[in-house]
Amino acid sequence: MNSFRLVLSVVFLSILFNRCKNDNAQPQAPANVLINGDFEANPFTQIPLWHSAILKNSKTTPSTYTVDYSTEAATSPVHSIKVSCDAVKSDSTYQLLERVVYTRDVPIPEGAKLTMKVKIKTATIQGNGISFVFGGGDYINGVVVTNFKSSTEGKVSITGSNEFTEYTLTCDSAPKDLYAVYVDLIYLPKTTGTAYYDDMSLTIN
Repeated sequence: MNSFRLVLSVVFLSILFNRCKNDNAQPQAPANVLINGDFEANPFTQIPLWHSAILKNSKTTPSTYTVDYSTEAATSPVHSIKVSCDAVKSDSTYQLLERVVYTRDVPIPEGAKLTMKVKIKTATIQGNGISFVFGGGDYINGVVVTNFKSSTEGKVSITGSNEFTEYTLTCDSAPKDLYAVYVDLIYLPKTTGTAYYDDMSLTIN
């Protein structure tokens, strides 16, 4: 009988100890759900794709941009996206690198906090610089309706020559009806120089 009680005591203490350990465990950091955000696979050929475009073009003298899948500079650890412009020919032309994440592929619960991050390196960026835009919307009758949007433009200066710096934009509470979220890396009008993009992430918590 004493041996049986001793065994029960040991089992009880073991359960209690493990429960205390679990209670004291530190919460895990939210996982990055953005596939290939480190650009180690070519984002222009690997699904899901990144989209590169030149918008608001001047029809007569548009500014020209070079967009490369580059190994010149990176943080993760080999590849990044390099965007450059040597001369401004149009006051309205800008280059856009965009990624869309659809909620059919990555479910986003209502009220969740969404955090988008990217690391950007600049080399002699002059003019308006680079901006980072994060937003989301619903798709109603063939029209995209924006539910939230945040941008670094006018708030954070991304110019000059700087090593990789991490930039963050958040949505504190995801709306109920969310068809997709998007991130735009924008080489703004009237800008010259070179920018490198790396380590894009999206966390949901």
